[in-house]
Amino acid sequence: MEFVDIIIPVLKIGLTILGVLWLSTFISMGYRKNRIRKLKVIEETFADVVSNYLYPNPASPLELLDIQRILRNIGIRESKKGNVQYLINLMIRTQRSILGNNHTKLKTLYSQIPPYRASISKLKKFGWYSKALGIREIYEMNQQQYIQEIIPLRNHKNLYVRREAQIALIVFLGWDSLRFIPYLKKGLTLWQQIKIVEKLYDLYKEPQVGKLRPLYSTKKIFAKQLIMRIIRKYSLESEVDYILAHLHDTNYEVREAAIYCLDSFKVIKKEKVEVIKSLFQKIPSASQQGQLLNYISNNSAVDVEFYMSLLRSSSDDIKLRSAEILWNSGYKEQVQEFYLEQYSNPEVYAG
Repeated sequence: MEFVDIIIPVLKIGLTILGVLWLSTFISMGYRKNRIRKLKVIEETFADVVSNYLYPNPASPLELLDIQRILRNIGIRESKKGNVQYLINLMIRTQRSILGNNHTKLKTLYSQIPPYRASISKLKKFGWYSKALGIREIYEMNQQQYIQEIIPLRNHKNLYVRREAQIALIVFLGWDSLRFIPYLKKGLTLWQQIKIVEKLYDLYKEPQVGKLRPLYSTKKIFAKQLIMRIIRKYSLESEVDYILAHLHDTNYEVREAAIYCLDSFKVIKKEKVEVIKSLFQKIPSASQQGQLLNYISNNSAVDVEFYMSLLRSSSDDIKLRSAEILWNSGYKEQVQEFYLEQYSNPEVYAG
């Protein structure tokens, strides 16, 4: 067999493959160009709909049926899942950029635009990412009719699914959603607590203490921390006693949260400060005692007897800080006398 007989079929096959590649590339480019054009039409039409809905023309206000008809005409149909998903993304992006009364009006509009169950269908998928994304889309678009499907997911094994479900409950139920906290089977990380508190504050500025107090009897560590963070965020001075009660909690993280939240209350009544002093020695951590000592010194008059008693603390840091406070407050003689007595009679100091 000659070389020419071999090379010709190879060249034909190569040219055929090359032609197929060029053709597929051409078709792909054409499809992409057409798709971009359609998405641009959807985006421009949706922007026009939102604008006319938020700022209606009194002579010809845009009705809900008109909006649904307009969306159908640009391809927002149940059979076109890509278009529906693109609209959902536009809705979420738009809502995040609008505040005030228009934000509320937009939520009303979103509750009436049919997502063709595109978001709720994600909750039935196996992957955690799809579930979390579906929940987020549902609460971002104010699809409150799906709340019953979301409630069980607050105890989902995946952290991100749980977080989105808990935020969804905050969005839909507000302060009433807190009643689910003691029944959570899995704890709330610090990140989750912060997200919950921030979302609650963003949407519901007015505190409802009556909805918070029933949670005070909970024994769950994460619930105690969350309650204190809510008290801090809303500056609920009437609820400071709950924070004080956890300054000497047996759990280190609860005590840390209590001290952190207490620090936001810069002016409290004298009797509250006395309660803090009475609890001081019950705190097992010297570092946390130090944090609390700084709070006491910054928010109350100098109590010489209290600070003198701390000079006998087992912690060198507490002794040094107490001596520093007394010294800088004009009680140098008392500090000097104490240490002179210490050196002259070590047994007195040891006692």
